[in-house]
Amino acid sequence: MRIFYGLGRLPQTLDLDDPRLPCIELGTLPLRLNTMKLPLAAWAEIAPGHAARWTALESWLHRDCGDYNKALRRAVSAYLGEIAAEIHTHDAALRRLLAPFDGFYTPQDWSWSALRPLPRAWWQSGDDWHHADLAYWDGTCVLTHAPSLAAFWAGETLPRSPFRR
Repeated sequence: MRIFYGLGRLPQTLDLDDPRLPCIELGTLPLRLNTMKLPLAAWAEIAPGHAARWTALESWLHRDCGDYNKALRRAVSAYLGEIAAEIHTHDAALRRLLAPFDGFYTPQDWSWSALRPLPRAWWQSGDDWHHADLAYWDGTCVLTHAPSLAAFWAGETLPRSPFRR
């Protein structure tokens, strides 16, 4: 299964197999913020530190919302804010999980394990096409409502960033 994203509508003049179309082949694992590395263009002039990378990720996700869809941009930003709040709530427990690594990781590094939002998503089920302003892939199905953020890092061996070469 694959899901197209960042599209106001499905193209009429391009074949859906055209590699220029933004789409992700979905598998049996959840699609997380860290599943794929961010393109180098999203890294432009970011300062060191988690906050700068988080802002760069937010800007990169906003790009797929469309130029004039402020409500969708707000929804993406709200979701990222909920991820940050969940990390803050569980800060002490996450620090204990990371204690063996002597400061190499911080609790904020688990932020990248949350499900990745896909703005303006399109996917096919049978012969029918479906659309959602915001969708998530949990490894089994497309979610079109806000996913649960309860312990979204569970099952991940170690934190991993999408900012990698």
